[in-house]
Amino acid sequence: MPTAQNLPRPGALRLLDVVRWLLPLVLAVVAWTFEWTEHVSSEHEPLTPGFYGEVLLFGVIGPVVVAIVLTWVRRLVVTLQATSDALGSINRDLGTMVAERTANLQAATQELADGNRQLGRANDELRELDRMKSDFVSMVSHQLRAPLTTINGALELMAQEVELPPASRQRTLRILTEEGQRLSHMIETILDVSRLEAGRLTLRPGPVAVEPLLARVCASVVASEAGRRDWKLEVAPELPPVWADEMLLEEIVRNLVENAVRYSPFGHPIEISARRDQESVTLAVSDHGPGIPEGKQRAVFRSFYRLDQSESAPAGYGLGLYFADKLARALGGEIRVESPIWPDRDAPGTRFAFTLPIVEDVPPEEEAGTSETDGVGTLG
Repeated sequence: MPTAQNLPRPGALRLLDVVRWLLPLVLAVVAWTFEWTEHVSSEHEPLTPGFYGEVLLFGVIGPVVVAIVLTWVRRLVVTLQATSDALGSINRDLGTMVAERTANLQAATQELADGNRQLGRANDELRELDRMKSDFVSMVSHQLRAPLTTINGALELMAQEVELPPASRQRTLRILTEEGQRLSHMIETILDVSRLEAGRLTLRPGPVAVEPLLARVCASVVASEAGRRDWKLEVAPELPPVWADEMLLEEIVRNLVENAVRYSPFGHPIEISARRDQESVTLAVSDHGPGIPEGKQRAVFRSFYRLDQSESAPAGYGLGLYFADKLARALGGEIRVESPIWPDRDAPGTRFAFTLPIVEDVPPEEEAGTSETDGVGTLG
């Protein structure tokens, strides 16, 4: 196949056109001159039919044939040039089409790979959801079995021993009350988590006094009969109120304190503190528990996640820290984890802390009520 380098150029075609017309003319002139010189000038022959025949053959027919041949050659050259241009255009189009198809194939391959990765992630999420469902059913069954067994045993005891002494009767009633409250708290926690994840938990922000709230939580959790521990409350003097939903803030602190009580051994205090940090207040709950490895410090905020899942592990639902973190984020904060915090190798401890904005000027009661109503929102 001819290439662009050996194809005739426009200058060559123009030269061929000149030759096509000039060469037959030169041949005719030469033939006429030769015949005239040979037969008439040199030999003084008369103009015979032979003379006219030779002149016609070599001076007319020959040049005409040469002109025809050169015209045919030129047409072949032009056709070859057009064919070469068409082939070049086709080659360019084919190159473009191949490039486009290759790019489309690569894009399709990338989309397929992305789709496979998405399917893989979706499959992993489904596996995780299935595992969480199984863990939830197992947890609920386990957590319900213990208080129900205690309640049923106490009821059977009261039914069999009608004439129980007052002290035993009071102790049995206290057990029934505590286990009933335990069941109620677990159900409320699960319902609150469901409302939070569904976006149906309302937020009513307003100024909240920190010290009374912390003291109330400590009195109801740390100093209670079931979770009695030594505790230490440190609140910075003249601490301004924070801007938060008081009920949700109390729930956050309660979950953090309950977690500290659950994992702290007896003889070590639970430390609750509140300090001002420029335009915010940082609340922290510290324990003397086994600590949390650095690689798992964010994992503890996953629902139903528990570091220790053995039979001897402290009772819990795996929802307290998850719920507290969700509520803290809804209030515009984030719970931070610090572990270890003590030099004790056996009880390095953990500190959970989160920050809330302060309220410098507390509005009057009527304005505060209006502000609370206007601030009602939905947690998403």
